[in-house]
Amino acid sequence: MSGKIHIKSKGTLSVLRSINNVAVFVRFAGEYGIKPKEILAGSGIEIGELTDPHRIITTQQEIMVGRRLAQLAPDTLIGLDLGTHHHLISKGKLGMAVMCCETPLDALKMMLTYIDLASSYFQYDLRIEGNRGTVRMKELVDFEDFRQYIFETEVVSLYTICAMILDDVNVFEELHIAYPAPDYAARYREIFHCPVFFDAPEHLIKFDASPIHRTLKHANPLTKKVLEQECKQLCQRLNEHAALKDKIRHELMFAEGDFPTLEQLASRINMPERTIRRRLTAEGTSYKEILCDVRKQRALELIAAGSLSMEKIAEKLGYSEVAGFYHAFKSWTGTTPANYRK
Repeated sequence: MSGKIHIKSKGTLSVLRSINNVAVFVRFAGEYGIKPKEILAGSGIEIGELTDPHRIITTQQEIMVGRRLAQLAPDTLIGLDLGTHHHLISKGKLGMAVMCCETPLDALKMMLTYIDLASSYFQYDLRIEGNRGTVRMKELVDFEDFRQYIFETEVVSLYTICAMILDDVNVFEELHIAYPAPDYAARYREIFHCPVFFDAPEHLIKFDASPIHRTLKHANPLTKKVLEQECKQLCQRLNEHAALKDKIRHELMFAEGDFPTLEQLASRINMPERTIRRRLTAEGTSYKEILCDVRKQRALELIAAGSLSMEKIAEKLGYSEVAGFYHAFKSWTGTTPANYRK
């Protein structure tokens, strides 16, 4: 094989996504005796909605349920275990379309084109030159303490999908990971069947690209065409039907640095301040209320993580003084941050 191939997925998270990942979280939690009601607590997702293939949730809701799973699961549960449950079938229409692709290259293009349907938290940069291939995985969100769990889940899911497409467990040649080796590092090598290097400059996968044009045994061009059209429509639905309040909450939840002012936000989303105020009023909220809600949620997450001091948390939430953070937290929860952490 000759020539070069470069494919890159989108570099932003969608505001909305399907309920597929959450359904996997709940099923998986059940194996450890964790009840659905415990996993879904506070997310705004009802148990009965898990069986509705058309149910759309916000990315924020999915992250909330994922965090609950990580917090409630036994110490032995890690992202490596969860990732195997995020296989092609769990990806719904996208997974079915990928299975019908003619070649592995077509399958990869399908996954990266409709990445919103895969509920990913990474931007993928695929490069192939000759028989050598690399995939860089760029984190789109700084999950801090949750980072390793998210990466493990996603990279095992990617490996599981690729192994299913190629019907071969030896799909990675090398795996480079941008965090220190955990105590269970040996499990990585057992799962991925390749050398694994920790403390790398970036997340990087090296693979043999020689089978990239091989005809897949489940190829079905006609079915693929129908399913791809449905995937396209689903992506449009995810990107067009988000309420403005969800779009703004999304911007604030994943903002880097200080929270933007309304003027700065208006510039980011290319919408006049007056229009934002009017539309939020029609949706029964305001920018101030959304910002307060986001601060509260991030405060609860950071305190529960237990790795940051109250001073650092106050700084991350945009408070110039710790006293201001303590006052706000007590108004949200009725208790102090220290008592909540206990």
